[in-house]
Amino acid sequence: MEGDSPIEGDRAAPQTREGDLHDGSPEEEDDEESGTTVRENIKAPVHDNGGVHEDPRAATAGVVTPLTKLARSPDPELGDPHLGASLKKKRNSVHRSALTKLLCGLYALLLVVFGIVFAVANALTIKERQHLYYLEVFLVYLYAGSLAVLLYFQLCILRGVRVRNNYFDNSIRVVIRRDQDNLQLTPSPTRKHDLDMQQHHLIVDGDETIDSRKQPLDQMSTLSTRSQLAAPADGEVAHVGEGINFYLRLGCLAFSIGSVTLDGFHIASYFETENTTTCESFIFTVVYVLHLIFTFIQTFFLFKNHKLVIDKNKASVRFGLMHLLATNIAVWFVTAITETAEDYKQQDYFTSVSEGANRTGLPKSCYEDITLARTASPYLFPCTIIYSIIAAGIIYRMYQYVGVKVTQRWPSHTSLTSSVPAGAVGMDCEKANKGLFSGLLIAVITLIAIATFFVFESRLKQPTSAIKIFFVMEIALILITGSCILLGMFRFVSLKFLENYLSLDAVLLVISLGGCYVYLSFTLISSASMVAHHDVIAILSLAVICVGLLESTIQAIFILDGLSRRAENDAQVEAKPGRAVVTFLLVCNLALWVVSMFEIRKTMVVPFHKEFYGILPWNIMLHLCVPLFIYFRFHSAICLSKIWYHAYQKDRSL
Repeated sequence: MEGDSPIEGDRAAPQTREGDLHDGSPEEEDDEESGTTVRENIKAPVHDNGGVHEDPRAATAGVVTPLTKLARSPDPELGDPHLGASLKKKRNSVHRSALTKLLCGLYALLLVVFGIVFAVANALTIKERQHLYYLEVFLVYLYAGSLAVLLYFQLCILRGVRVRNNYFDNSIRVVIRRDQDNLQLTPSPTRKHDLDMQQHHLIVDGDETIDSRKQPLDQMSTLSTRSQLAAPADGEVAHVGEGINFYLRLGCLAFSIGSVTLDGFHIASYFETENTTTCESFIFTVVYVLHLIFTFIQTFFLFKNHKLVIDKNKASVRFGLMHLLATNIAVWFVTAITETAEDYKQQDYFTSVSEGANRTGLPKSCYEDITLARTASPYLFPCTIIYSIIAAGIIYRMYQYVGVKVTQRWPSHTSLTSSVPAGAVGMDCEKANKGLFSGLLIAVITLIAIATFFVFESRLKQPTSAIKIFFVMEIALILITGSCILLGMFRFVSLKFLENYLSLDAVLLVISLGGCYVYLSFTLISSASMVAHHDVIAILSLAVICVGLLESTIQAIFILDGLSRRAENDAQVEAKPGRAVVTFLLVCNLALWVVSMFEIRKTMVVPFHKEFYGILPWNIMLHLCVPLFIYFRFHSAICLSKIWYHAYQKDRSL
C-alpha cells in the first residue's frame, strides 16, 4: 500500500532489542556498495515430441549467483554513464573514509607513545630538572589541541543543533479513538506536529497490511506498534546514538571534580613554597591550569552530547575525536608514571635523611615540604586516571557513530489500548525495599569500621589493631556480597537471555577486572610469603585477597550475564525476580568502593608488600593497578543500576 504513512507487515521490520546493532546502533553508509539484483521466475515451455514440458532451468531462474549477478548488472563502461559515475564516486568515498580512519588511528597511537616515552624519560632523570621540558611542552600541545577541538565542535558542528535525550519523546504513545463511523490510529498530540514533519511510519504486527478502520476494537488491542526513522539526514547532526548510561556519566562528572581539585592543589603548591622550582618548572603550572580547563569543558561536552551522531565534515570530526581519545589515554599513563616517580623520589629522600646521609652543601630539596597536593595525591590521583578511562570510552563510542545512519524505533510493542508503553518501568523502589534498607545497614556498619580504623591508626597510634579491624570488616563485607551474588544468579535464571549483547559498560567492567586480578595476584604472593612467619596480619591479608578474587570473579559473571537479561513476559515484569538482591548488591558495591579508596593508605600501614618487592616496583604496581581496582567497584555499581532498571523491561523482540 502506498502513501505518506504506509502500514507494512512486521516481517518487513527487523527484529530489534536493546543494545543490538539494528536498534540505535551505527550502520555504515559510506562503506556499502550499491548493486542491482534481478530475480526472475519464468516457466518457459519446451516442445518435445509434440508435448509441452517445463524447462528445468526455470526451477533455478530465481537463484542469483555471482556470475548471473555480474551478467545481469549494467556495465558502467558500456551502460548508463550516470550509474558508472555514481559507482566511481562511491568507491572514492569509501577509499577516502578508510584512509582517514587509518591516518587518525596512527596519529592517536603516535600521541600515546610520545606521552609514555616522555613521562618515563622524565621519571628516570637522576637529577632534579635534568631535562628540556619536553613532557611539559607535549602536555601543553595535547590540552591546547583538545580545547581547540572542543571549541570547533561547539561553534562549527553543534551550532543550532537541538539536544534531545530521545529522538521520540517519552510522551509519544499510540492510542485508539472511537468515532461514530470508524476506529483510527493516531499518535499522541504531544508531538503530533513533529511527527508529521519527520514522516512518521507505523508498522503493525502481522503478515498483511491492516486498515485500522476495518478492525474491531478487541482485535486491534492485541497489536503491537513500532515507529522508526533513520537519522541524521545527509550532512546533518543529531542526538540519536545509543547513548551512555546516566550513572556512568554521573561518575564521569564526580571523578572530574576530584581531578580538577587535585589540579587546584598543584597550582596552589607552586605559590605555597619557595622550593617548588627545584622539582617542577613554572611550565607545569601552565600544564595544570590547562588540564583543569580541559577536564571541565570536556566533561560538559560529554555529558551533554554523548548521543551525538555526526554526518558532516567527517574527516575533521574523526581527527578531532581521535585527538581527544589520545589525550585521555596519554593522561592516564602520564599520571600513573609521574605519580609513581614523585612518590618514589619523596620516599627515597626521607629514607636518605633517616639513614643520616650527609646532604650538607646541597640545595634544599622540594621533597622536604609536605604540600597539600602531596597529602591529597594518594586519594585524588585515581580520580584523574578513572576519569580518563571513562572519557576515552565515551569518545570512542562517539567516534563509531561518525558518518552513520541510526534507525530509531519508538515505542516497541506498545499496547494500543494503553496510554503507556507496555513494559515501561518507573524509577521507583518497587520490589526493592528489603534490599535497599539491608544495604543501607551494611553501609552504615562499613562507615563505622572505617572511622574506627582511623581512630586506632591516627589518634591511638595502634596501627596493628587498626588494620585488623579493617581486614575483618572487609572480609565480612565481601562474604556477604558474594553470598547475595549466588542468590541473584539463581533468581535471574528465569529471565530471558539476549545473545550477542555487548555494551560499553561490559568492556569497561572487563578492563577494570583485569586491573583487580593483577593487583590482587601481586599482593597474594607477598602475603603468602609472610604467612610462614605466623603473622596474623599476613593471614588476614591473605584471606581478604582470596575471597576478593573469588567474589570479584563471580560478580563480573553475574553482571555480564545480568546486562543481557530481560523480562520474558508480563508476569516477570510484575514479579521482578531478584530486584531486591540487585539493590542490595548495588549498595554493597558502593560500600566496597569507599573501602577501596583507602587502599593506598592501607598499604602504608601494612609494610610487608613494600618490603617484599622493594620501593620502586611496589610503587609502580600500586599506581598502575589501584585506580583500576577502585574503578571496578564503582563501575560494578553502575552496571547493577542498569540491570536494576532494564532487566525488568520486556524484550522488544518478543
